[in-house]
Amino acid sequence: MLKGTVSQITNGAVAVALSNGQTFNAPVEDFEGTPTVGSTVHVILVAPGSEDAGRQKFAKEILNEVMGGGDGSL
Repeated sequence: MLKGTVSQITNGAVAVALSNGQTFNAPVEDFEGTPTVGSTVHVILVAPGSEDAGRQKFAKEILNEVMGGGDGSL
């Protein structure tokens, strides 16, 4: 899972800056919730057919963050 920061919102497009310096744009309607400039977003990359596995991995990572075990211990 990648984390990014919303750097700009213009004309219905959200620019997300990743920690490696790359930026990508996505339509605002593709976001769950309401993105705002400066907010952190999570980017999940999955191949077609792997959506469930991607969601499960994301859920596990979020639980580990919340539980304080960022090492993937769950």
